[in-house]
Amino acid sequence: MYLEKKLRSAQMQKGARVDPFLMKLKETHDELSAAGHTPKDSELVRLDLNFVSDEWQVFVQSIQGRATLPDWDEMWAVLKQEELRRELIKVKLDGSSSSSGSNPKVEEEDNATLASKG
Repeated sequence: MYLEKKLRSAQMQKGARVDPFLMKLKETHDELSAAGHTPKDSELVRLDLNFVSDEWQVFVQSIQGRATLPDWDEMWAVLKQEELRRELIKVKLDGSSSSSGSNPKVEEEDNATLASKG
C-alpha cells in the first residue's frame, strides 16, 4: 500500500527536469513489481500525464488528444524530446537578438498540435 501511494503521489515540480521525475516513477514501479504487484505501463503513462508540472499542460493535452496513448518507452522519449525542444527555444529566446517576429506562445501551440497528430 505504501508503494502504491508513493507511485500515485509522485509530483513533478515546476522547472524540474523530466528524467528525475520519470526515474522516480520507474523505480517505484520496479519496487511494486518486486513486491508482486506490477502496474501496467498504461497506468504509468496516465500517472505521468497527471503529475507533470502545470507548465506542461498544453503538451499533456496534445498527448491526451491522440487516438491512443503512447506506451511507457514512447512517453519517456516524447517527454525528453519536448524538454529538449523547450530548452532550445529558451536558448534561442534568451540568446538571440534576431527580429524574426516569432511568437513563442503560437509556436508552442503549433508544436502541441503537431505532437497530438503523432
